[in-house]
Amino acid sequence: MPRAVDHEQRRFEIVAGLWQIVAEQGIEGVSLRTVAARAGVSMGRVQHYFGTKDALVVAGIDLLVKRAVIEYEATVGRPPQDRLLHILLQQIPATEAGRIGVTVWYAYVAKAMTHPAVREILAEATRVGVEECTRHIQEADGLDEAEARSHAVELLALSDGLTLRALIGDITAEEAEALIRACRSRPRRPRERG
Repeated sequence: MPRAVDHEQRRFEIVAGLWQIVAEQGIEGVSLRTVAARAGVSMGRVQHYFGTKDALVVAGIDLLVKRAVIEYEATVGRPPQDRLLHILLQQIPATEAGRIGVTVWYAYVAKAMTHPAVREILAEATRVGVEECTRHIQEADGLDEAEARSHAVELLALSDGLTLRALIGDITAEEAEALIRACRSRPRRPRERG
């Protein structure tokens, strides 16, 4: 009897190899051959699942975003403040796996400058992040949509900046998290209308 093949698992194993290469050498270090070697599969298998280096690179950012969404969706049912903090703290490199993930993310951010498909995926992920943060801020703080959106953009920019500082070792992940939590402990109140 033929063995059942889990194609999604095989694709994931190849993309995990890609992420390791990107974390160590940047996207410039990616080739079908280097990824195949890192994933422990033949180059033919990589070509079978992805076809080209470009398709593999795009699949890598697509899967990275999808995995972040799955982690976020696991917070459904928690209070808005907790869900907001999940988004803001998710990228802080608090573990070695987190450091690899955020290193890969920022390699893709750089790639987005010259790669329209990567730019599109990152822009959509950013748009959704702003929308989700806006909604949670509205629920937690009672702000109108414009005020909540403005605060969401500020908080996400703070998270991005602190993530970069933690990534390069200027501050610790714990310090970055504490600064974000402190910022959120001072919720904004709706402006007086008049």
